[in-house]
Amino acid sequence: MFQLLFPQYRRRRWVYLPLGALALGEQRPGKPNPLLEPDYCQRWVRRLHRRYRATCSYGGWFEDRSTLWQGHYMHPNMAFHLGVDFNVAERSRVYSPADALVVETWHDEDSSGGWGGRIALELRPRLTLLLAHLGKTWVRVGDRVRAGQLLGNVGGPTNNGNWFPHLHAQMVRGSFAHVDGYGAFSVSNQRKFPDPFRFWPPQYDYAHA
Repeated sequence: MFQLLFPQYRRRRWVYLPLGALALGEQRPGKPNPLLEPDYCQRWVRRLHRRYRATCSYGGWFEDRSTLWQGHYMHPNMAFHLGVDFNVAERSRVYSPADALVVETWHDEDSSGGWGGRIALELRPRLTLLLAHLGKTWVRVGDRVRAGQLLGNVGGPTNNGNWFPHLHAQMVRGSFAHVDGYGAFSVSNQRKFPDPFRFWPPQYDYAHA
């Protein structure tokens, strides 16, 4: 899927990073969580990329991130990540991974945990792909986009909930009104927010997914 979203990084090395578990190594007893500071967190991710000789990374579907967000507003029982994060450089261009209808473009100004720029792509009725933490977007509601069409670019910390630059990709069955990027670990949430990688390659039969 990352090859479709970021064709400019197709020949670069990608690595899977379980940031929720790796965050344990950055915590110090009695000390504030340094990962809540976006510059520190970005340096941390870059160190991980160097360690694994990678340019970019991805991961996070239904990952417990209570340690990663320790000290933030999020309740530990609601800190399961409902999408996949693609950790790439700020201003990286983002392309549509499939033919789709744009059903929402929105910019959330809340820098303390908001979506930043968000695009909702309807892949089929009641199946939507949310792409969030964008800086700029170049599509409008009602546009029919083709696979490979430029959608926007990855924003900085003010578009990433005051975190390091990344693209959040979240599949949603049914309505996406009032959807959050985090929630409780439950079977119903796993059904409503399935793993985006289950739906790629894009010729996958969505009706039976």
